[in-house]
Order: sequence, then structure tokens, then C-alpha cells
Amino acid sequence: MTDFLTKLIKIDSELNIPKLHQQVSEIRQVCSKLDKKELPESQIKKLGLVTEQENKTKKVQVANNLLNSFRQYLSLHYGLWSLPNIQTAQIIKEKYNVTSAVEVMAGNAAWSKALSLAGIKVKASDNLVWSKTSKTGKNCFYPVENLDAKTAITKYQDCDLIICSWAPNFGHADIDLINTWKKLEHKPKLLFVGEEFGVTNSEDFWQTTPFSENSALVAVNASFSSFDFIEERFFEIDED
Repeated sequence: MTDFLTKLIKIDSELNIPKLHQQVSEIRQVCSKLDKKELPESQIKKLGLVTEQENKTKKVQVANNLLNSFRQYLSLHYGLWSLPNIQTAQIIKEKYNVTSAVEVMAGNAAWSKALSLAGIKVKASDNLVWSKTSKTGKNCFYPVENLDAKTAITKYQDCDLIICSWAPNFGHADIDLINTWKKLEHKPKLLFVGEEFGVTNSEDFWQTTPFSENSALVAVNASFSSFDFIEERFFEIDED
């Protein structure tokens, strides 16, 4: 994946399809920002070439496959599976009346960066076990405190919001987090970013967790529609 951008730019110039050119241009702008530890202002548009006419040639199929590999490139090059944007962070702040937040299982803490740029006081936390073997382990977008999720939300329980993006789809860290949250005297809003019964969170999480549906969540997700085949969105945990 190291030559992902090179391949994408090359095939874009060869095909000269306006829709592809627009998407490649947006990907390049996003990567340019990430290289400087900045984030996109808003969510990038849906990637891919889907019409019958566009998919007639092998080169178009190659281009489409590359577009569908963008999230993988983000993970390998920047340590990001989720791509935060500042607009969504601002909507979270406004709709949930957030002044302080803690991100758990934060990884490289890009969501913490987005929330901080929206004017929220943020603490990012992670047990950092993964960072010892990852090439992107020191590629943080925001300072990360070495704390597991349960310890972090207990320590910073006076915050307005807890956010967890792309919790592992194995083990039970997400359920442990929710159980600890339920015991807190003050319960901040608890948001997860992930894909329902997909690439994030445990099976138990999706089968047993009660979720809230409300206008605030609808507004947040309207600004964060998935840019690829992974149906990523925000989920709010119900307090009841």
C-alpha cells in the first residue's frame, strides 16, 4: 500500500474520468492535511465508480479497487481506521452541549484532535499495547495518556462525553467499558463509532447493548455518512 497514491494518481491521469479526478483530488487533499497532523473540515464524499458505463474497462475496475482501499491506506500510513472531520466534531459539541470529553481506546487520537479543534477540552487515553509493534505507534494526532478504558472513564468521569472509535471486534473491552460506565455516579454521554455487526465491536455488544435514537444523533450521523463500503456511523448508548 506504500505506492497507493502513486498508482491512484497515475490511473486517474490515464482514464481522465471527471468523477474519478474529483475523488482523487479530494483524497490527495485529505492526505496532505494528515501529513501535517491536520484533519479535513468535513466528511469526504462517497468514493467509487459505480455506473455501468464507468465499469466497462479493466482500468476502471483497478481504479475502483484503489478507491475502495483508501481506508486501508489510512490505517497503514497514518494509523487511522476512522477519518474524523471538524464539522462532525462541532455538531457533537453543539447537539450534545459538550465542553469536555474523554476518548478511550483512542489509538492515534484523531477524534480527540477533531473534538479539541471544535473547542472541547479533551483527554485521550489508550493502553498503548498495539503501539509497541505498529509502525504508526508514534503517529499521534493528539497527546495520549497510557490508561485502559475503564481506568480512564473512572478518572475523568466528570466529563460531558466519552467517545470510543472502532473498538476491537474481538474480546469484551467494549462491554467492560459499558459496565464500568453504568456504575459511574455521573454518566457522561457515551458514543461509539463503528459498523453494526461488522468490522468493529464484539458480537455481544451488538446483541445486548441498548442504543438511543434521537435528533442529536441523527444530526451527527448526517455529517458523517460513510465514504466507502463500510457502514461506519455513531451509536449512542442508552442509559436505561
